[in-house]
Amino acid sequence: MKTLAILALIGAASVAAAQDDPLRTARDLYASAAYAEAMTELARVASAMSTPATTRDADAYRTFCLIALGRDSEAQTLAESLVRRDPTFSIDKFPDASPRIVTMFESVRRRVLPQIVRDEYRVARARATEHAPDAAARLRSVQQLLNTSERIGAWDQTLADIRLIVDGFLELARADEPRPAAGNAPAKAAAPAAPSTVVAASSSTNAGVVAPIAVFQPQPNIPDTLRTLVRQLHRTSTIDVVINERGTVDDVMVKEPVTSAYDKLIVATARTWRYKPALKDGIPVKFVTTVVINVGSE
Repeated sequence: MKTLAILALIGAASVAAAQDDPLRTARDLYASAAYAEAMTELARVASAMSTPATTRDADAYRTFCLIALGRDSEAQTLAESLVRRDPTFSIDKFPDASPRIVTMFESVRRRVLPQIVRDEYRVARARATEHAPDAAARLRSVQQLLNTSERIGAWDQTLADIRLIVDGFLELARADEPRPAAGNAPAKAAAPAAPSTVVAASSSTNAGVVAPIAVFQPQPNIPDTLRTLVRQLHRTSTIDVVINERGTVDDVMVKEPVTSAYDKLIVATARTWRYKPALKDGIPVKFVTTVVINVGSE
């Protein structure tokens, strides 16, 4: 009787363990190189009432088995499906993934993730344009995908442009958020839009100093969508440009920011500007000039 009781307890413990970890048997079979048997067990688990997390992990182990069985094409297809269903999926959580498996998954993510970002961005942009309640959350999700893409090396100029626009949309969303009333102070009037994009440098107020003269000062290349967002914010960008004795730019400091994305473009462009250096008593000197950039309708 005692033996039967012990066996019953062991059996109950096994059932409980299987319920807590439905993939345990499949993992053990995979670890023992019984790949076909592991595939059968994974199919059984998938057909049961599984949670999304269990289904995802089961598909991951199916991919492992397919690779071990030399069925690389099927493994690639399944791995791609995994990444599309869950773009945040990472193979790092599976300690039994071989270097070959890790390399394959990294390759699939680098190939698939940029298109996922573009698809998610189109949806998020449409929601933001409609001022939908979930717009900010969708934009932040795209932002996270962009960060992941950059981290794993799945990066191109299109994604860089999308990041600028997503950052601009989020900045605009924050600007639209209601702010607590500050007493009876009158609301600040929106600044009128300038008639065109203008770059104007301040003149020197130092006696005996001849201000630098711009010889190469291209305007920043702002994507149309970001330009529209900046106009809606009614903000003007002001920067201090440090021009050295050779007429090149040593540093650019943002005095009046617009959005982080827009400011980065302005600073990057300003660093390429070239001048005839400022002169004091005929000798080139370092000079700080203030530049105002107004984005108006075109």
